[in-house]
Amino acid sequence: MKHSPQSLAKQFCLGAYVNAVDAQLWRATFEYLTRITDDTVFQKTQIASLWTQYGGDLRAKVKDDDLVLKLLKKALPNDVAQGATLYRGESWFLFDQHQIGFCWTPDEALATRYAKGLNAVESGGVLLKCHAPAQAILAITGDVYLCDPRQLLRLTTLALFPKL
Repeated sequence: MKHSPQSLAKQFCLGAYVNAVDAQLWRATFEYLTRITDDTVFQKTQIASLWTQYGGDLRAKVKDDDLVLKLLKKALPNDVAQGATLYRGESWFLFDQHQIGFCWTPDEALATRYAKGLNAVESGGVLLKCHAPAQAILAITGDVYLCDPRQLLRLTTLALFPKL
């Protein structure tokens, strides 16, 4: 099936991820979605779940954190009442480029597994800790907090891990 930005947007709004689509089409879809004025089309809980599972892949395809953040602010529930202390296992390369990801957790052990494992593959990993004020938290799904990385406070590095 050939997708257009509009058809792919419909899938995304329902919380469905279509993998077999090139990066250029995903970027056009995100641009299209940010222009939508009726945000009732977003199934926000389903999109939060989609982002938790496939957000890293989508972020890598779109390659524009400003655009991703603009869409996430529109498409996620953002109904959090209080802030939290959160952790993230990030790749050293992304951390060094000031491109910290959107998914965080209150579980330090889980974040450490990412810092030592999946996110250490290309350049080594780094374990991060921060305070996320309520306005920085876009959604919570299970142990994953989807956050605006630019609004996180007191970001500290707890540990570094070698490249795998």
